[in-house]
Amino acid sequence: MAWYPGAERLELQPESDEQPAIVPTQVIFHSIAAPWAPRRIYEYWRDSTNLESHFGVGYDGSVGQFIGTETRADANMRANRRADGTGAVSVESASNDQNTDPWTNAQVAALIALGVWLHRQHGIPARVCRTADDAGFGYHRLFPDWSDGGTSCPGNARVRQFYDVVLPGIAGGGGGPLPPPRSDSGPARNRVTINGLEYGYGAHGPQVREVGEALVAAGHGSHYTAGPDEDWRDADTLNYQDYQCSLGYSGGDADGVPGEESLRRLLGHLPSPRRVSLAHIVAAARTDPGAEQGHVTYGGEVRIVEQALADEGFLEQRWVDGSLGSRSVQAYAAFQRSLGYTGSDANGIPGQRSLRALGERRGFDVTD
Repeated sequence: MAWYPGAERLELQPESDEQPAIVPTQVIFHSIAAPWAPRRIYEYWRDSTNLESHFGVGYDGSVGQFIGTETRADANMRANRRADGTGAVSVESASNDQNTDPWTNAQVAALIALGVWLHRQHGIPARVCRTADDAGFGYHRLFPDWSDGGTSCPGNARVRQFYDVVLPGIAGGGGGPLPPPRSDSGPARNRVTINGLEYGYGAHGPQVREVGEALVAAGHGSHYTAGPDEDWRDADTLNYQDYQCSLGYSGGDADGVPGEESLRRLLGHLPSPRRVSLAHIVAAARTDPGAEQGHVTYGGEVRIVEQALADEGFLEQRWVDGSLGSRSVQAYAAFQRSLGYTGSDANGIPGQRSLRALGERRGFDVTD
């Protein structure tokens, strides 16, 4: 086990001896949502919960270490220890109870020094983790796999410090080449994950286009020279910043990177990574019943709808197979009748209102 010489050793037992070994390849920064010094953090984990981190950093920059860095700690969900034996080193830090305050200067200095040591001790590269299991440094909300259902930790102010101060400091202190600088006067270049989907510079997918089109509809598309499309660029950030300002946000809360509240207000909902096309489902409902056994039309999307019908009690689980055959169409007709539709409006061919109603109940979005 490796112990950081700049930390007070506050070893948690039995976790320190009983939890499995890891090969550290990542460092994940957290805020604990409490203004605690390392010893108070240690007492909390010792007496109340086993969801511990390796380190705790107080407002004054004091550092406590609770578990050796080559032993699993439990603060990072699926990053704690992967099947290949690699895992993440987790670093908690004192904060206010809403995770909205920035790290103090003393905390920043402590995090940089700790990061440099972790690079030298374990070879963790001074770069932002590119995927949930990629080697490097990150913060708790960067990837959904690192939390249970998503998190805002460590807060917007600390995410900005991570990119602007902490990671460059680790690199410049011996952790590797400096990352590209980010101008304080330029658009924000960080990303967030909300409800399993990425937003902010470099994000890609239909959720990006949806935000861009909503910004244009709301009168905040002046920075586009082309698009919007499925790639988030500086123009998207600047347009989103204009929208945030229109809501009365200012300072770091108007940096052009979506937050859950502003995104919900813009779109009226939070997009889900589970999406189906109405046109695709209608095509399947018209094609699959008359096709030969096992024929599949847009099977992945159909399976989402069939599973939703099964979860609602209209379809037996054994018929959730990606083929919208006669039994699935009959099940959809029964669902339509449950909504009050009759006659040709309950023929098992999905319409936009009924499919959106099913999606709202069972957690998928409908396009078209």
